[in-house]
Amino acid sequence: MAKCSFAKVATREIYNTYGARGPIAEWEYGTELYGRFFYLESDGEQALIAAFDFLGTFSKDANRWRRAVAERTGIPVDHIWYHELQVHAAPKGPEMTGAVIDRLVERCVPVIREMMTRAQEFTCQVAEADFGTECNFNREQYVAGLGGVTVWSGMDFDEKGRPYTQNDNIMLLRGYHPALPVFDNPIYFDNPADPKAYLFRFFNEKGETIGTLSRFAGHPDVAVLFELRGVNDQYKFNFDWPGYLSEKLERDLGGTSIYLNGPCADLTVKKGFDGMDTYEVCAAEARRIGEDFAERLERRLASRPLPLRNTSRFKADTFHLEMPMRENFLTSHDFSHWEQDVEEAEQRLQQAIADGEPAYRVKQLIDDRFRTANDRSLLEDGLGFSDEILRSRRVPVTVSALQLGDYTFVGVPGESLCDMSIWLRSQFTGVKTIPVDQVNGYYGYVATPRSLTMGGYTYWSSWVRHDATDVLKKDLTPLLEQFIG
Repeated sequence: MAKCSFAKVATREIYNTYGARGPIAEWEYGTELYGRFFYLESDGEQALIAAFDFLGTFSKDANRWRRAVAERTGIPVDHIWYHELQVHAAPKGPEMTGAVIDRLVERCVPVIREMMTRAQEFTCQVAEADFGTECNFNREQYVAGLGGVTVWSGMDFDEKGRPYTQNDNIMLLRGYHPALPVFDNPIYFDNPADPKAYLFRFFNEKGETIGTLSRFAGHPDVAVLFELRGVNDQYKFNFDWPGYLSEKLERDLGGTSIYLNGPCADLTVKKGFDGMDTYEVCAAEARRIGEDFAERLERRLASRPLPLRNTSRFKADTFHLEMPMRENFLTSHDFSHWEQDVEEAEQRLQQAIADGEPAYRVKQLIDDRFRTANDRSLLEDGLGFSDEILRSRRVPVTVSALQLGDYTFVGVPGESLCDMSIWLRSQFTGVKTIPVDQVNGYYGYVATPRSLTMGGYTYWSSWVRHDATDVLKKDLTPLLEQFIG
């Protein structure tokens, strides 16, 4: 018979004191930041999903945590997930390396050991909800005559709630204003999004809630909206809307709640923007969104609870793969030519604007300028790849899978696009597939061929070769097919 348990631990004050955004030791805690754990065992099999309120940990450090936890708990390392929620008011990269991971291990291991001893037989009810277009949307769009753009915030919504804009200031064009007739009318951001949300409620034999697990897809970047309004002195640690969602589920349903975030590189939640210039206002907006999502899931569970069948059908594994790196990404941590490359890219851009070149050509040069500049910060603050990996042009990645009853959770690397959710659900139709993002370390934006062709922020923020996601899918397909059985 399968057993489970839940737990959480505050990660307060384990981080490096100085990181890419300055001395984070000076940040106050608006909320706690947690590690939340879901443990499963059945017939000798064990698995652990850990979900952290962090922005992004280097893959070498995430795997260091996994190996240490495996050694000290006996859970197989390939059955352990290190999942991060992309919480923007939280530490990342250089703030989460080396001794910080060791302190995180010391904080987590006693909690994990204790929850292993109290795992209980369970039954489970599931809510499968389709949020439609009401809660998130795709923040990337192709603009005729210009190219692909990305919008972080500041959208308008029509009477049907559809997101649109005519404001080129929010399209990350860095001060360029294209004179194009397309801006005379609303530009709708209506590319595919992932509307699927889930809530699993686990009960013990007394009918008491052991814990809950929820899942949706969208960036937890609401508690820092002030930074998009030119404010940079309001930072506080905040677990953003997933934390408020989990707290409400704990209050209303009992037990400990863990949230998993789906592929969300191109997905944002429908959030406010006007007046979001203080921490308090932004935190209130994050609370509003999180509690709204919780209410939606609770209503769905109350109106149409589905029993989790075949709970003894449980297994876990991690697949070790490689993805090809684009040839023009950095080849080492030698940045001696970087400033010159950025300056030359900037000169080409300004010359094109001065010459009155077509908007689509200027947009290409904007993308090239900011990709050139972004490569260094991506490597130093997000990826932490060694020179050996950079020279090889092949990056080791993992895809983790956990099967529970009729559901298979699939954890993919990096910030994946909605394309990954669509592909996983369409490719593996024999089970209910639940895609989860950013598992076992941060890998930047895992861009698709389409996003690399269009341009925009995903294009700037990705190291992958044009066909990298196709390579990943091809190599992963037989492994997942065999796993699912």
